[in-house]
Amino acid sequence: MTRPLRKDAADRRQALLAAARAVFATEGIDAPLDHIAERAGVGRATLYRNFPGRTEIALAVLLDDLAELAERFAEPSDPEAFPRFIAALSERLVRNAALGGVVRAAPSPELLKALRNAMIEAATPALNLSRKAGAVRADLTPADVRVLSAMLGAGLHNAAPAERAAMAKRTLELVLDAIRPRP
Repeated sequence: MTRPLRKDAADRRQALLAAARAVFATEGIDAPLDHIAERAGVGRATLYRNFPGRTEIALAVLLDDLAELAERFAEPSDPEAFPRFIAALSERLVRNAALGGVVRAAPSPELLKALRNAMIEAATPALNLSRKAGAVRADLTPADVRVLSAMLGAGLHNAAPAERAAMAKRTLELVLDAIRPRP
C-alpha cells in the first residue's frame, strides 16, 4: 500500500508533470530532463526521485491525462458520452504523440499495465451509458478501448504536425463510424 503524498510533495509532482508537458511540447521528447526540473523549479534529485527516467515521466503525463478524462466522464448523462470520450482521447493522443513512442519502447510490459487499466477505467462509464442507449455498438467492451486507442494513435508517430492533424481527424471519423450500431 502506498501512502498519499504530502501536499508539498504532491505540488512538486504536479509542477513536474506540467513542466514535462511544456518541455516535451516545445523541445521534443528528447529534451534534456534537466530542463523539466528547471521549469518546475525543483532540483534534479527531486525530478529523479519522482521519475527515474524519460519513460516514467511520459507515462505519468499520459496517466494524468487519463485521470482528467476519468473525472470528466465519471458520471455521464449524455447518450453520446462514449463517442465524446473517444474524441477527447484522440485529442490527447495528438497532443502527446511524441510521448507515445517512449511509452511503446518501455522496457517492460508491466510498466504499461497501469496505463491500460486507467484507459479502460476512464472509458467504462461512458461506454456503458452509450451502449445502453443504443448510441454505440452493443458488442463493444471496455477492453476494446485499447484497440480503439491503438487505431487513433497509429498514424501519429513520426508524422509532421500538419499531416498529424489531418491523419488524426480522418482516423477519428473512421473510428467514430466503426463504433456506431449497424442496421
